Amino acid sequence: MNHFNVAVTDPKLAVQVADAIDRISANSSHETKTESLRELAQQQVQQIGDFDFLIRAVVGAVLAALLFATATMMVQSVRERTSELAVLKTIGFTDRAVFLLILAEAITVCILAAAFGLALATATLPIAARFVVGLSMPKITLAIGLALAAVVALVSAAVPAALAARLKVATALAAH
Repeated sequence: MNHFNVAVTDPKLAVQVADAIDRISANSSHETKTESLRELAQQQVQQIGDFDFLIRAVVGAVLAALLFATATMMVQSVRERTSELAVLKTIGFTDRAVFLLILAEAITVCILAAAFGLALATATLPIAARFVVGLSMPKITLAIGLALAAVVALVSAAVPAALAARLKVATALAAH
């Protein structure tokens, strides 16, 4: 299959020029099918397969990996700071305050990381859009990305925060 690119000076004439090209080759052994670059790109993407499913599967796998990595980081962080958390409780921090402190740490880390990643994606997307027609970053994607970062933070930090809140001061200080 051969492709020829034809550019028109006035976009309003694109349909008329396409029809004229197709009429010239109608009923010949080399009949043409004129379409826009956007339509061609969409057909090529469809040949790959169900692109939406592929994107959702990759995003789901990334979220699961992030959840696991963040939970592991938070468990390790709480474990390494057991004596510091015990000191906080000694000077008057309540179980609830320690719980919220750990959650706030996780949310801060996840939101900042998501904001950096989304900013990087937003900055590089115009470059990628030169090669993939129709590629864009809707504002809703940014909002969903930040919301998912907050959910990942809350879910991954819930257990370590609960363990930190239940920490017994005497046991924690004796272990260190």
